Amino acid sequence: MAGKISEIFLNNMFECDGYTCHCEKDIENMAPGIPPKTTLKLYCELDKPLLFSYAPRAGLNLTGVAGGVIEKNILGKLLAIPDGDIDKHIEFFETYGFLLPIQSNEYESIDADVLIEIVNRIKATLYLMNAIAGQKDYKRILIYTAYLLYKPQITLNLSEVEYSTCRHRFTELIENYNLFVDLNRNQEVFNSGKFSVPDTMTGCNNPIEIEFFNAVRSGADTDLVGSKSVWFKHLFAMYTGLSCEDENLRTIIDFFYHYQVEVGIFKEIHFKKITYFVAPTRDNFTDEMKTALLKIARIVISEEINHNIAGIHPKYEADKLAPTWQVSNLLQALYFSIFYMKPGVEIYKECKNPNCKRDKFFLVEATRTNKEYCCVQCSRAAAAQRFRNRKLDK
Repeated sequence: MAGKISEIFLNNMFECDGYTCHCEKDIENMAPGIPPKTTLKLYCELDKPLLFSYAPRAGLNLTGVAGGVIEKNILGKLLAIPDGDIDKHIEFFETYGFLLPIQSNEYESIDADVLIEIVNRIKATLYLMNAIAGQKDYKRILIYTAYLLYKPQITLNLSEVEYSTCRHRFTELIENYNLFVDLNRNQEVFNSGKFSVPDTMTGCNNPIEIEFFNAVRSGADTDLVGSKSVWFKHLFAMYTGLSCEDENLRTIIDFFYHYQVEVGIFKEIHFKKITYFVAPTRDNFTDEMKTALLKIARIVISEEINHNIAGIHPKYEADKLAPTWQVSNLLQALYFSIFYMKPGVEIYKECKNPNCKRDKFFLVEATRTNKEYCCVQCSRAAAAQRFRNRKLDK
C-alpha cells in the first residue's frame, strides 16, 4: 500500500468505516466435464480497521484518521480488476475489505461467480455512465443496458446481512411474462388478419400479422431468426398484450421489440458482449432507437444507483456539529461515489499505458479527450516503449 500522502487533506462529503479481510479459496470438482465450483471463505480482521472518504474531483479514497490520503481512487482500482479473475478480486478485498459486513470469528462462504457478478454490475453501471457522456458510444450503451436489464437478480446471504442486486421491473417480466392476449373475437383480426399495437417508438399503432403472432406464441418457425427463444417470446407477449401505465417500462419494451425485430434478436447477453442468432443489421439502428436507448440507459443507471444507496441516510455529528451521511459498507460507498459523479462532466478513463501500475482507471473531465494517461510517468513510459518498438522495426 502506498505511503501516506500527508500533504493532501480532503473536504470529505462522506466517510465509511471498514476492515481488511482474510480470504481462502476452496475449489470443488463437481463432476467430470463440469467446471469446478470456486467458493471463497472470508472473515474480517478487526485489528486492521480502514477508513474511506469521498471528496469532489478526488473520488473515494482510503484515508487516515486525521484526514490525510493513504491511497487514492478506490473505485478506479475496482474497475482495474481483470474481468473474471477471482485471484485479483481476492487481492482487492484483502486490501480494502469486503463489500458488505462479514464475521470476524468464523468464515463466510461466498460463491465466486456470484461475487464476480456483483462486481460486474458495479462496473457496468459506471461504464454505462461513461458511454452516455460526451460522444455517445451506442454499442456500449446497448451492451451495458441490456446486461443490467436482462441478467437475473442475484442474492448474497451473509451472517449479518442479505444483499440482492437491483431487480428492474423489466427483468421480472422478461424472465416470466408469458400471457398472450386473446384475439379470438378481435374484429380487426377478422377483417384484415392483423391487429394494432399502440407503439411509443412510432407514435402510432403498429400492425402485427396474426400469423406471426400465433407462430411466436406456439413456438413455431418464422422468418425472423431467433423468434423461438424464450426471451423474445416473453418480450413479444409484453409488447402485444401487457397493459402498462408505466411510461418508462413501455419505452423499454417497445425499444427492445423494435431493436430485435429490425436489427437482430439477442441469443446471449454477457458482461461486455451480446451475441445474436444471426449477424445484426446495424444499419437499421435508427436515430429514434438511439434516442429511446439513451432514455432507457438513464433509467437503468438511476434505478441501479438508487437501489444500492437506499440504506444511506443523513446524520448530524455531535463532535463536529456538521452534517454528514451514514454509509454502512464499502458497497454503498462505491455506489455513492458513482452517485456523486457529474454525468457528462466526469468519466473514468483507462490508462493507455499497457503496463500501468498506478491508476489503471482514473477520473477525468469528460471534455479532456486528449487525456490518455493517468500520470506523466505513464505517458513517458508509453512514449519510450513506442520509441523502442520503432527501433526494433527498422
